[in-house]
Amino acid sequence: MQAAPMLAAIGEEMSFTKAAERLNVDQSAVSHRARSLEEALGHTLFDRTTRSLRLTEVGGILCGAARESVAGWDRALDKLDRVQSTNLIHLSMPSSLAMKWFIPILPTARAMGLNISVDVNEQAIEFQANDADAAIRFGRGPYPGLHSSHLAHCWLQPVASPKYLEHTPAPETLLNHPDTVFLADRRGEMDGSEFSWDYYLSNGGLDRERIMPGSQFDRADLMLQAAIGGMGVGLGRTLLIEGDVKAGHLMAIGPAVRMQSAYWLVCSPSFAQTNRFETLHQWIKTEIRSITSSHLPID
Repeated sequence: MQAAPMLAAIGEEMSFTKAAERLNVDQSAVSHRARSLEEALGHTLFDRTTRSLRLTEVGGILCGAARESVAGWDRALDKLDRVQSTNLIHLSMPSSLAMKWFIPILPTARAMGLNISVDVNEQAIEFQANDADAAIRFGRGPYPGLHSSHLAHCWLQPVASPKYLEHTPAPETLLNHPDTVFLADRRGEMDGSEFSWDYYLSNGGLDRERIMPGSQFDRADLMLQAAIGGMGVGLGRTLLIEGDVKAGHLMAIGPAVRMQSAYWLVCSPSFAQTNRFETLHQWIKTEIRSITSSHLPID
């Protein structure tokens, strides 16, 4: 009996009997293997009584590591099953990108033979410890140790709703007007990605030194929804605003500013060699090229 599955089962069940049932072996086999492992390691792993089983400090460390090992192996088997029996791709991306751009274009993926499951994650993921096959990242890239495919350059573009503009000065003076309400994504203002009003001002040639946002939001899509609702001028960027601009929900205000950060499709080197990755990559590039905006060029 391998030690990792046994330790994981004991650590979760806190019972030799239940662990044996879970592993489909005799309880005596589990007890004997646990004793042998303790003797080999020279440490007591379990405090045994007639009524209960408790982990020692060493036992807790080993059982925790065993659970992580078994979980990682199960995830690997799930990925192998997907490779062999399905065209499903787990694609991770930030929530704002999913809501404002990716979900609306998902229907076209079917026509390309793609079956995509969207996993929302605000942080950079570890592919070995996550179910995701690939991820769309916004940043400077490329990413060491991963296969990184550049998808599109990114531009900053202030936007406001027609409703808000009805009660403000002329659009060409709005960004310099003292009464303008500015909306911001709190994460972008702090994470060094350049998705901030400070970066826009320092590169946009405007006649003001600083903007103090009137309202900040935890996600860019929430900030842009507030702009659509007429709360103020939001800071938009490539892929997050084209749909709303085209629909007339938002209007571009002032010049667009190109960022150093861009959009990247990243994955493990092994997944990059698959036909599923190539189909996904080409489909995403096609969808990005289909975006037509004089304000936000993609190349």
